[in-house]
Amino acid sequence: MGFIFDFFGNISGYLLWFFFDAVSNYAVAITLFALVINLVMLPFTIKRQKNMALTSRLSAKDAELRKKYEKNPRKYNEERALLYEKEGVDPMAGCFTTMILPLLIWGGVFGAIARPLHNTLHIPQDKVTSIVSTLKEEGKIKPPYEELQIVRHFENLKGFLGEKLSKEEFADVEEYSTGFNFCGINLLGNPSGSDFKEMLWIIPLLCFASSAAGIFISQKINGMENQAQGCAKFMPYGAVLFTTYVTYTMPAAVGFYWFVNGVIGSVINVIIGKYWNIHTINAKSEAARISMLEAKEAKVISVKEEKINV
Repeated sequence: MGFIFDFFGNISGYLLWFFFDAVSNYAVAITLFALVINLVMLPFTIKRQKNMALTSRLSAKDAELRKKYEKNPRKYNEERALLYEKEGVDPMAGCFTTMILPLLIWGGVFGAIARPLHNTLHIPQDKVTSIVSTLKEEGKIKPPYEELQIVRHFENLKGFLGEKLSKEEFADVEEYSTGFNFCGINLLGNPSGSDFKEMLWIIPLLCFASSAAGIFISQKINGMENQAQGCAKFMPYGAVLFTTYVTYTMPAAVGFYWFVNGVIGSVINVIIGKYWNIHTINAKSEAARISMLEAKEAKVISVKEEKINV
């Protein structure tokens, strides 16, 4: 798992450092990073929305097949596959871009934030390992997130770091250590181990608010808020509570990314809801189908009239 975080963290680190180097503030850099990622993912999000619309349009036919082949599941699966193939719907479309890829991106962000010396500033691993090992032995840092602690306590460790790092590496760490302020909150801290006055507890609450709002907006736009019954209606919000807890236990900068990504995602959902909501897509699809049928019918009538005239 650590390899995955480091691999994608190394990639994310280059982009995060690019933005940080331009604006000298990690909160702004994370915001720009999340914005770019969401814009890159927008075509895939629209494609998934269209596929959802097509799938919902076939729900009635799917229900008929399920009832017809209730005692023959194998036949039902075959007929269902044929129906989806005929209508050009892929039930698995978008799984990678909507489920797996976001997790990999989040893992990359976590890796870049949790191990900034190697994954973001790209200081050689052997040098980072030596620095971390020495400082741990001296009791100046302790697990977890040792590299993050080095950045946070740079002023107290600058004498030691000056001996271990090159001038360029030292300058990068020094610049990096001063850019984590967000409205008076130090994003290098961890909410679970912080004092109330540090205000880090606000980050998990912001994550909860943005995630819950995102789910509500998505369900509202697609008319799904009344479809789920009983406990199923609140299951997505259970996931929100879990992610809120996760952000409480991780560095505040990770939680801040989650919050910003949720806000940007909600804005994109509103835009998608205006132009590509399920009802609009289905209405356009049905109108196109009717138009095609009318054109075919007109062609048949025209052929018949030509034969009569002949």
